[in-house]
Amino acid sequence: MGGSVKTTIDRTLEIEVPLVVCIDSKSLYELPSKARNHTRKATHDRRNVPPLAYERREIAEVKWIKGESNPADSMTKSKPSNTLKRLIDTNTIQLDVKEWVERE
Repeated sequence: MGGSVKTTIDRTLEIEVPLVVCIDSKSLYELPSKARNHTRKATHDRRNVPPLAYERREIAEVKWIKGESNPADSMTKSKPSNTLKRLIDTNTIQLDVKEWVERE
């Protein structure tokens, strides 16, 4: 979905907006680096979409964040988080980044 929003903004405003993916899942975070280190197979496997999008440079950066700083957790978990409330109230977000994947 982020790719669709990025494309819409890019075309509408005629600028390049970088797509930065922030995730709190370590296994999903590791997929782009694993994809670079292994031979390409099963490219139609749905789990390969994030690394393929990264490899095609559709995603500028992938960040692994702490779950407590992920505003989406409030929408997907039963335990409420103050992160989403802070985002709504202040229109700002403070992500606690653990690691990130840098382009070679």
